[in-house]
Amino acid sequence: MRRMRKSLLRAALVIASCAIAPQQAVAAGPKKVESGKTQIVAKLDGREITVSELRTEMARLGLSPNQPGAERIALENVINRALLATAARHANMHKKPEGLRRMRAAQEQALADLYLSTASQPPEPTMTEIEDFILDNPTFFSKRRVYTFNVLSLPTAAFVGEDLTPLFDDTPDFADLKSHLDRSRASYAQSSVMQPSNAFPEAIRLQLSEYGVNDNIVIKSEDETQIMKIVALKKAPLPADAAPAFARRALLENGANERANRLVEGLKAKAKISYFRKAAAPLAAAGVSPADGK
Repeated sequence: MRRMRKSLLRAALVIASCAIAPQQAVAAGPKKVESGKTQIVAKLDGREITVSELRTEMARLGLSPNQPGAERIALENVINRALLATAARHANMHKKPEGLRRMRAAQEQALADLYLSTASQPPEPTMTEIEDFILDNPTFFSKRRVYTFNVLSLPTAAFVGEDLTPLFDDTPDFADLKSHLDRSRASYAQSSVMQPSNAFPEAIRLQLSEYGVNDNIVIKSEDETQIMKIVALKKAPLPADAAPAFARRALLENGANERANRLVEGLKAKAKISYFRKAAAPLAAAGVSPADGK
């Protein structure tokens, strides 16, 4: 029996970056001003950048105040964005249709994120809930593992499961598969990665708990397929003194996600939504004509 399992894993990775270095920022350390006013951390062409703005940027980037260099990263991001925005205004991009659309989308996204982060905050989990979470999720704690994967990535169009599976299933490496791909002149890339079991979604965590060396996970997207072969694994239980804090964070994150989903669905249920383009409509509404309303 083959031991290959196929799983679909979608990850949305959002990376904020900018390659333009600030040229005209005036270096200035934080200074205290009169009571009731906000501290200034920097000035850019006369514009004051405040501690409040810095904290907002850190939250937007997901940076912790305790993270080394967090304020420096956030300030550089603020300065870079301000310089680019000024350059865009000088080019009159803020008056063009594309610029107006993007500014409107950015403003709505900022307000939506602020509302969601406030309205979806779950209550603090009780100690009983934390203890139950630890018992119900052993792959996070007592049965946590660390896996070393050999990863081969190739275009999904070149991945024909019934033909390629025998070339890597129950084999110690991708030698046979790579020979086949070379003969077929198919492009591919190979890498190695180490991940703990708690880095994966629950469905894959549970599957991995039953996997051994040479078992495979196949992750397919529209454009790329990744074959992840387990080449080594070791038990790595989370220390008992670290488990409650980890469980609390997980419960808060799960609770926030659940509340956010319910909030959005509730708002949709109250709104009057009409779809006029089948390709853009949700699958449940794809067959509904525009006159049918929601």
